[in-house]
Amino acid sequence: MSSITRLVVLGAVRQFQPVHGYFLRRELMTWHVDEWANIQPGSIYNALRSLKQDGYIDESGTEAAGKRPERTIYQMTPQGEVELMRLLRQNLWTVETFDTKPVMALTSFMFLLSRAEVIAALKFRITEIDAKIASNGFDIKDVARSSTTPAYVREIFELSSLRLRAEQDWARGLYDRIVAGEYVFAGEGEAPRPRESSPAE
Repeated sequence: MSSITRLVVLGAVRQFQPVHGYFLRRELMTWHVDEWANIQPGSIYNALRSLKQDGYIDESGTEAAGKRPERTIYQMTPQGEVELMRLLRQNLWTVETFDTKPVMALTSFMFLLSRAEVIAALKFRITEIDAKIASNGFDIKDVARSSTTPAYVREIFELSSLRLRAEQDWARGLYDRIVAGEYVFAGEGEAPRPRESSPAE
């Protein structure tokens, strides 16, 4: 199981607990995690089993709806809380040059951290992105000097720099919105929880 899958499924259990796998599968598919995190519907159940084996979540009971099979209900363990915070901070404070999955995942669960920490991390990300773009510039020069690397390889770094600049613009906007008081963070109250539909829906 990838660290992104671990973060997303752990974070979803934390947000919606006590919760069964079917609800998590249905909810996470509305987030399009299959597209931006490469988490397929069936892998969510596998992730739940793995997280339980690792001691990060535990079964808290079962739920039956009509004639449907019983569904196992999960909730976080203290060990799972520690692991979730570790993964979340790891992605919050790390800028990836090519991979967009970490920033998408941390955006989904940043409310689990304090407003002050998210603001500090966004300030860091904005500055760190400048360094990543500068590094791409040196890679482009290396491609131009190389006698073996095809010249078109520079486009990999050009595309990366444009993506990073877009992320930086987004981070600046998010920073301003959070400073202005948008969203609810740890210690400020409960983050909104979507209504779980009835079995008939």
